[in-house]
Amino acid sequence: MNMALFGYRQFAMGSVVAFIYGTALFGSTYLLPVYMQVALHLSASHVGTIMLPAGVVLAFTIAGVGRLADRQPTWRLVSIGLALLAISFALMPVLRLGSALWLLVLFAIIGRIGLGFILPSLNLGAMRPLARPLIPQGASAISFLRMLGGAAGVSLCAIVLEWRLAAHGDSLANTVTSPARLAAFNEVFLLLAALCAAAICAAWQLREKAPSQKPI
Repeated sequence: MNMALFGYRQFAMGSVVAFIYGTALFGSTYLLPVYMQVALHLSASHVGTIMLPAGVVLAFTIAGVGRLADRQPTWRLVSIGLALLAISFALMPVLRLGSALWLLVLFAIIGRIGLGFILPSLNLGAMRPLARPLIPQGASAISFLRMLGGAAGVSLCAIVLEWRLAAHGDSLANTVTSPARLAAFNEVFLLLAALCAAAICAAWQLREKAPSQKPI
């Protein structure tokens, strides 16, 4: 990895967003099915059915935002995506054992719309100021940091979930769910919401301050 890449402010901030994006994406991809099966006691087929609309919406959102990114400031699109992602996580504590499943579908769709805003805009905003010879290395670095964030996100969610379950006096070994178990999951969702909200500060730094930017 060419460390000169991080001399560009926009790329450095984009790397921070990419890492947190990976953390939220892969962390939630791990956490949501576990939450639905272990906390809400839904079957695997129910989980797949609930997640399907969110996946379809994500595909259409990426296509639409990809066109929009050519006309709108990328920092704004990334910030909107992070805000929607944070809102989807922050809404999860609203759910209870007797809550309607359409609420879960709605929250998942909001989160996937947020992901759709981030993915096409982030790479464009982060690599726009790079010198042409650095663009291939920049693309590889952003992809690596996103995957690294994903690995960290899955581990973080698993560790914090076990910690909060123990703090609430519960364990995944118990076959019966409880309000304490829901509270432990909700705290992990709120952690992901806080990470996404913090990433908005880095996303604001994707703004272009000069037509031609030189490395720091």
